[in-house]
Amino acid sequence: MNKKTIKNLAKAVVHSGVNVQEGEEVLVISSVYATELTREVVKLCYERGAKRVRVDYRDDALDRLDYEYQSTETLTSKPKFVYDERNYFADVDGCVINIICEDPNNLKHTDAAKITASRRADMIGLTPYYDKAMSHKIKWSIIAYPHPDWATLMFPDLDEDEAYKKLGKYIAKTTRVDCDDPIAEWKKHSENLSRRCRKMNEAGIKRLHYKNKLGTDLYVGLPDGYVFAGGAEDCNGVTFNANMPTEEIFSAPDCNNVDGVVKASMPLCYNGKIIKGIELKLEHGVIVEYKAKTNADVLKGIIETDDGAKRLGEIALVPYDSPISKLDTLFYETLFDENASCHFAIGRAYPTCVKGGDEMTKTELDAIGINDSNVHVDFMVGTKDLEITAETVDGKTLKIFENGNFTKDFD
Repeated sequence: MNKKTIKNLAKAVVHSGVNVQEGEEVLVISSVYATELTREVVKLCYERGAKRVRVDYRDDALDRLDYEYQSTETLTSKPKFVYDERNYFADVDGCVINIICEDPNNLKHTDAAKITASRRADMIGLTPYYDKAMSHKIKWSIIAYPHPDWATLMFPDLDEDEAYKKLGKYIAKTTRVDCDDPIAEWKKHSENLSRRCRKMNEAGIKRLHYKNKLGTDLYVGLPDGYVFAGGAEDCNGVTFNANMPTEEIFSAPDCNNVDGVVKASMPLCYNGKIIKGIELKLEHGVIVEYKAKTNADVLKGIIETDDGAKRLGEIALVPYDSPISKLDTLFYETLFDENASCHFAIGRAYPTCVKGGDEMTKTELDAIGINDSNVHVDFMVGTKDLEITAETVDGKTLKIFENGNFTKDFD
């Protein structure tokens, strides 16, 4: 990436992403491969008035060695200080920036059971952080930087240098930083997503029906007071963009009111394992059957994490003609692939997807069908022929998606 693109990426995530305010503390989770971007991000945070900026560097090779040599018992009984740092930033209402830069195949040959157990323990250890992050009580944002092994996986027909450059261009394009004013571009984009949210929220939808030729035939109930969100979110009166890129508007289903079959339209890269051919059958909200063509044991580990992992926690609408989809490229990274396709998430829901949910207790959220779990895993279901129709509370039938895209009434 050239210097201008790196500066624009930093501007996007610091200004439009977490929107750093005077006196805030910032945690940057990054990779040893992304030092140039990380330094620019830290510099901009301080220029915006950050009180303290802490960088936590990660290394794929070290992660792999931990899984290879540590026992499952060691991986699941980490000392408290491992989690204290991120929980601290949640406690002081800080900002968290996550720079993704890794090899999707890094843990390809690692014991899936070890990975699942370790990540499950991490979710529990980071409960204070995730409780605040998913309720939008702290600001957080994710952005990406090219990694050489990620690039060659995506573009196997190119040599490493050309593949790396191409991935950099794709990241710049999809994050809207290949321009002179990325902050203005993000403002415009957020306004467009907010318009779609308003139309969905005003429609009074009771249930959605997803159907395509791939085999998805699924009815998804929405809770009373559902909220579709997307683009800029609000945290204590300050706007932020959590995902960069983002093309989705999303809400939470009534986790007790989902019935039918759903088939993934794209592979899912999860903890270094690529799961292909995901198919789920749900009855009264519960996943009663599931299968996958590859790494079915990893899918099993996700769904059997806890009771909440047997239900859905998010529904997201993304037009088939989104900028990322038009690239016709599998990124092997959910941050990008989920923004090329409508998707669902297994597990935890965002409390903010129902009116007043950010102030409700877990018991109150459970009573209205807002799912809770120690996992939140997105998988893609959008196709060129996907149709989504809505039943409203006053008995109307509305066409939301046709031929994979929003109809003109909801665009």
